[in-house]
Amino acid sequence: MENRIVLFSNIKGGVGKTTLCALFASYLAEKGIPVFAMDADLQASLFRHRQREKNVDPDTSAPWAVEMLNTSDGKKLEETIGKLKSVPGVVLIDCPGNLNDRNLEHIYKAADVAVIPMSFDADTVDATGIFIKAFKTISNAKLLFAPNRINTSEGKAEELRQRTQTTEFLGLVGTVLPRIKQSVVVKRYTTLYPLERNQNSAVESTFDTIIQELNIKE
Repeated sequence: MENRIVLFSNIKGGVGKTTLCALFASYLAEKGIPVFAMDADLQASLFRHRQREKNVDPDTSAPWAVEMLNTSDGKKLEETIGKLKSVPGVVLIDCPGNLNDRNLEHIYKAADVAVIPMSFDADTVDATGIFIKAFKTISNAKLLFAPNRINTSEGKAEELRQRTQTTEFLGLVGTVLPRIKQSVVVKRYTTLYPLERNQNSAVESTFDTIIQELNIKE
C-alpha cells in the first residue's frame, strides 16, 4: 500500500478539523484502507477523545490507531515525520490551528495533501487566505478545500454571490470539495465505532473525492 500524508489544517478555529479528521479515518478504515492518525494539536482533542471512549469501553477494538505528535523538538519531529512517510497506508495529521510554531514546516513539507475545512463567513475566508499564502511558501501539497457545516437553505443574494466568488478563487489554487451540510450528525463523531448511516451519507461525496485525489494504488 502506498504511503500518503494527509493534513487537516487551517488557522481558523471552529471549522471542524478534528471532527472531519476522525470521520475520514473511520471512513477509510471501513473501506479497508490502512489508516493511522496523529494528533499534533496542543489541545490533543482527537487523542483525548479516543482515550475517553476507551475508558468507557475498553474491550472494543479500535478500527484505527491515533497517537500524539510532539512538535516542540524540531529534530525529533523531522525524524518522526521521516518514519511516518514509510508507513504503508494513509497517515492523517490533525494540525494545530496556528502558524506560530516554526517546527510545523516539517509536517507541511512532508504532506501530500492538505484538507482545509472552512466556512464562507468573512472571518473564516480571510483566515483561510492567510493560511494558504503561508502554507504554499513551505509546501507543495495538493490543497483540498472542504466547505463544512454549510447551511444551504439560507443566505442573502450578496452572501451567495460572495460564496460563489470564494469558491471560484479557491478553485484556482486547489480543489473545492463537495460541501458538507450543517448537521448534528457530522458534529457528533466517534473514534471507536462505525459511522452511522446518516453520518456516512453526509460525508461520502466529500470523502470519496478526497480518496480520488489521493490516487492510492494497492
